[in-house]
Amino acid sequence: MPKHNLLAKKLKKHFLSTNELIESYFNKFSQLINDFKKSKLSANNRIILVIGTAVILTLSYFLIPTFYDENIIKKKVKDQVLKKYNIELNINDDLNYLIFPKPHFVSKDSSIVSEKKNIADIKNLKIFISLNDFFSINDVNVKDLIFQKTDFNIFKEDVIFFYELLKTKPNTNKLLIKDSKIFFKDKEEEVLFINKIYNSSFFYDSKNLENVLTSKNEIFNIPYKLNVKKNEFNKNLFFEFNSKKIRLNIENEINFDKIIDGLLDLSFINKSTSLSYKIKNNFLTFESENKKNNYDGIINFKPFYFDTNLNFHGLSTKNLFNDDSILIDILKTDILKNKNLNANIDLDIKNITNIDEFNRLFLKISIEEGNIDLSNSNIMWKDDLQIQFKDSYLTYDEKGINILGKVVIDFKNVNNFYRSFQIQKSYRKEINKVELDFIYNFSEKKIIFDNVKIDNKTNTSLDEYINNLKSEIKISNKIIIKNFINNFFKAYSG
Repeated sequence: MPKHNLLAKKLKKHFLSTNELIESYFNKFSQLINDFKKSKLSANNRIILVIGTAVILTLSYFLIPTFYDENIIKKKVKDQVLKKYNIELNINDDLNYLIFPKPHFVSKDSSIVSEKKNIADIKNLKIFISLNDFFSINDVNVKDLIFQKTDFNIFKEDVIFFYELLKTKPNTNKLLIKDSKIFFKDKEEEVLFINKIYNSSFFYDSKNLENVLTSKNEIFNIPYKLNVKKNEFNKNLFFEFNSKKIRLNIENEINFDKIIDGLLDLSFINKSTSLSYKIKNNFLTFESENKKNNYDGIINFKPFYFDTNLNFHGLSTKNLFNDDSILIDILKTDILKNKNLNANIDLDIKNITNIDEFNRLFLKISIEEGNIDLSNSNIMWKDDLQIQFKDSYLTYDEKGINILGKVVIDFKNVNNFYRSFQIQKSYRKEINKVELDFIYNFSEKKIIFDNVKIDNKTNTSLDEYINNLKSEIKISNKIIIKNFINNFFKAYSG
């Protein structure tokens, strides 16, 4: 019995010791937590904890749309885009959700449908949504749209798509088109020309109560800016086109009720004027208000044909023939090589300001299926001779710009010409006409002559002189030109 009591006492003492140990452990653990709270959860750490919690909650909030059914959200997005922008979308690829820079959906394969046909393929579609009311799919609100790397395949009847965008009802949203192209096609689906869109924006200007289109574009390698404003209240449309490369600026404002006529403010080759125009059937006619530097012409839209007369009084040839001139810039754009461009341009310049001897230039430019014909152009040297271009064409490629053909020099007063160039009297013969073939290089400003005839006859000594010329003649050097002319008549005189 005593032994039994002794064993019980020992076990009781052991369990009490164990309980004390456990209690001591938890007391120390509790003290450790309190010490951790006191030492670790300082004011700064509590702020970090609060911020971290807020970030997690915010991200969770923004990620709510990832739990929506994709087919439902596609339909919701398409319906809102159609209602806000009158654009029918087909979203063919998955609609992925991204948070940054703002919550939006992305599709890598979408298209625009108009009149039940596909008019645009969108490689990167971004649909931004409102930050409010994420908890219900019915409250998701489509905001801005971005069409990136979009190919528009537009026929004549599809141009109305872009005009309809200007009818968008007032809202705070934007439609952006970036790094895209518009392929304008004819009925046979042949591409007439391509318009590149670098950055275009459609939006509503609430301050001026008008729909606005601003766009940076390029066509035929000609960069240009376009600005269109449509005011429903005043019933007018403002249009501005600007291209620094070809020195052309056009401003136009028309009334919806008088769309068949209007007035353009035009700046061309540093000359400003106003053009009145009328549109009737498939024709547009125009005429400048300025009678000194005046333009007039007609444009036939079907088939396309352009016919104009441009008259300038007091113009430098540098505006036309220098490396940075309007003519050279237009040639470099390849716009004149378009097979669908047919035009006739008569350019009459009176009083050439930078060359005393040449007092009038008349360029007759005929463009047909990429060929540029300068035949029947002429230039007057003082009143003493007229230089006429016959069977002459302008060619250009990566190697340079050239005019080649035949010139006919008609002398009105050959003696005055001889005196101007101080031709020796023994070399002065009575002549009426000089004919020769030529090639003129714009970049090097050099000319080559061949097949010379004077009064319809060849001359052996003259042919030998022309053939023995060591290099092309640099026409910008007056001394070289003077020496060439003196040697020319010396060789002709034998």
